[in-house]
Amino acid sequence: NAFHFTWNKDKTAESNPNDRAIILLYSKTYRRPHINYSGARRDELKDTFYLDPFYLKKNTYEVFIAFKDVMSDEVSKSVYCGRFIT
Repeated sequence: NAFHFTWNKDKTAESNPNDRAIILLYSKTYRRPHINYSGARRDELKDTFYLDPFYLKKNTYEVFIAFKDVMSDEVSKSVYCGRFIT
């Protein structure tokens, strides 16, 4: 009942290690977004998005991730992670 995300360490040193992950799952079936606005810190290199089992049955999700600077509220460009079909 969860989506697991991992990412690589930022080798450019342009981002803040304390940025927080923003994860968006868009349900095409229910036309409803599921969003975690304050996920794991960027330097944790992983995050888990838990979802109610009801929403995992016969559903299609478009999945995105971005990062938010906690001090300035600046948000990175989102990255499309793919389509997940249950």
